[in-house]
This record gives sequence, structure tokens and C-alpha cells, in this order.
Amino acid sequence: MIKENIASQIRHEIVAGTLAPGEQLVEGKWAVKLGVAQASIRAALNILESEGFVERGNGRSARVTQIPMEDIRHSFEVRIALESLAARLVTEIQPDLSDLEQIVSDMRSAVSRRNLQAFYERDLRFHMTLCEKAGNPVLTQMLRRLLVPLFAFVIIRTHEKMGGPERWTRSIGQHERILAAIRGRNPAKAAAEVAGIIGYFSTDINELTRKKSRPVKRDSR
Repeated sequence: MIKENIASQIRHEIVAGTLAPGEQLVEGKWAVKLGVAQASIRAALNILESEGFVERGNGRSARVTQIPMEDIRHSFEVRIALESLAARLVTEIQPDLSDLEQIVSDMRSAVSRRNLQAFYERDLRFHMTLCEKAGNPVLTQMLRRLLVPLFAFVIIRTHEKMGGPERWTRSIGQHERILAAIRGRNPAKAAAEVAGIIGYFSTDINELTRKKSRPVKRDSR
């Protein structure tokens, strides 16, 4: 449908960094740009608002979601709690994990192509798929609303500092450890593995974000 296609295009520009956090999205301007009715833009922005990508203000405009540094830390704390619970539940259920294995394989392919956006799209898919396998729709809904904008915002803020493929390769190993812990049939151990990995990523992202926010020192000579 038109609104889904428009939402997909705007979402892509947010994740790619073409649209910056806090940037205003005016319905009329986007309608002209895409050659569609303003009502279609409004419907697309409603979808993105429900996903957490944009925030609505007064009137017919919205802004790309902007997450303060303090809220990023808080979001990761909640993420650890939610995903640890998901890992515990999935370990108890022991569902088929072949789709998660395929996602990890796709992540490895993205690394070989040095495609950061494709890598993190699959990274997000891994965590959402894992949560869906827990069989708790409330948990899935809460995690989706937290993770989608968090992934988008974090990538926008840090992608320039990500460095080479070794960082991505390390992340693949961490995802494989999560799958191994789930197969081990020890719910507590699987939950602890997920908590440790997300905690590591939170610390890493916090450092990268601080590096990006530091002012560049200029030569005074």
C-alpha cells in the first residue's frame, strides 16, 4: 500500500542518516517531494510514530526521534531486562532456531560486503525474532517499540566511529553465543548471556557516542 511504501522510504532515510535526529518532517513538503496526497504522508508518519521512529508535535508535522544520552542508558537497562526474559522463555520452550541461524549467516554476508546498514537491519531482526519466539505478545510489543528507534538512533549517532569489520565480526560471535546458550537448555545461563552481551554493547555505544560528541581540537598556531 502507498502509506507502507512511504513509511519504508522515510524509515530508510532515518536509518541511513539522511534524516537527522530532531529533523522536522512536514507533511506538505513530503507530499510534494514524493508526488502523493498529503493524507498518505500523514498515514505513513502515523506508522513511523507507532514504531518510535518519529515524534508528533502540534499541527501537521513530526520530527525524527531524538533520544537524549541519559535516555539511551535507561533504554539499555530496560532492554537488558526484556531480552533476558525473552531468552529465558525461549530456552524453556526450545523452538526451532533455524531462522535465527540464517539471520546470523546474513549478518556475516553483510560484513563481507561491508554493508553496515544491512548488518544492523539483520541484527535488529535477530533480536526481534528471538523475542517473538518467547510467545509473549506484550513482551514483543514493548521490545519492538524500544529497539527500533534505539537501533536507528544509535546507528545514526555512532556509525562514523564503528571502525573496521572486526567490530561486526565480534558481534556475530556474540549472537552465536546467545544461540549456544539457548540450546544448552539452562534458562538462567541463557538470560545471563544475553544480559552480559547487551551490557557490553551498551558500554561500547556509550563510549562511541561520547567520542562523537567531543569537540575537535583545533591547532591554535
